[in-house]
Amino acid sequence: MPGRDIIIRIGGGIKQMVIGMKIGIFESKDDPFIQDVISSLRGYETEFVLLGENEIPPNPDYRVVIYRYGHHDPYITEILKVLSLRGTYVINNPFTFSITNKIMDANSCSFLDIPHPKTIALPLIDEEPEGLKEPAWEKIEKVMKFPCILKSYDGFAWDNVYIVNSMSELKNLYDSMKSRTILLAQEMIKYKHYYRVFCVNKKYVLFVKWIPKPHGLGEYIYSDLAEIENVKEKIINWTIELNSILDFDFNAVEWCIDENGNPFLIEAFNETPDVPKGRMPEGYYRWIVDRFVECIKEKANSNARNRNIFSPSIFLKNQ
Repeated sequence: MPGRDIIIRIGGGIKQMVIGMKIGIFESKDDPFIQDVISSLRGYETEFVLLGENEIPPNPDYRVVIYRYGHHDPYITEILKVLSLRGTYVINNPFTFSITNKIMDANSCSFLDIPHPKTIALPLIDEEPEGLKEPAWEKIEKVMKFPCILKSYDGFAWDNVYIVNSMSELKNLYDSMKSRTILLAQEMIKYKHYYRVFCVNKKYVLFVKWIPKPHGLGEYIYSDLAEIENVKEKIINWTIELNSILDFDFNAVEWCIDENGNPFLIEAFNETPDVPKGRMPEGYYRWIVDRFVECIKEKANSNARNRNIFSPSIFLKNQ
């Protein structure tokens, strides 16, 4: 496919550059999901990206870049931001990709009025803190019920996640970790149903029942949505709204439903969602591959741009 001329106005002048039609991929070459995606992109030039020294700004050889590394590398993220500014469409948006943590998770839900477990951020305090103070434990004791969850603000794959049964246990764990990471104390929801809800291209939503387990051992199973019929549409609308605000084209949002039928968003950011071929029901797996490929093709054949630092703030929606 030929490149596309993009006209960029800079100050009083106009600069013309050609955006390549290649699709670049950051992912293991052996990943079955990305191999199935590439097989479905026949007719499009795809290649695995290898970054070395990069002139700044780099030449935007790619119309679309798919970033699927599980734990984002700061160097790659910053280069992707520059490519995005110069016309490459990055999945997912590197400007919001780099702010995803559990503090933003909780505050995004609060901003959008999405039900979410009560969460308290506990500061990282080294030997000589400046501008920080110890948590107000008396206040926390009044608002946080036990057992609760203690977790790292940027953890993943159940890293540094603890069930805490008392205030003294919470204090002791915090004291042992407060110089290493920001911690969150979070309400523990007793759930009846748990779902990973995949959202593709900010419009397609798939519910997959999920049995959460540590160390990547969670299980995907077939879902009978009759059990959540009364809240399904709300969850769909909240999920699409969240991903639209974040400018995420591929995300898996984790929802649980408590014994009273109330939904809670547990995890807002799985911006490189696990799509394990062979461990996920085949119909769900093919649905995700097909919708993801459709999304990539749509971006490759359009003038779409990621929202960026020169765009309106993602949190000006209600102002």
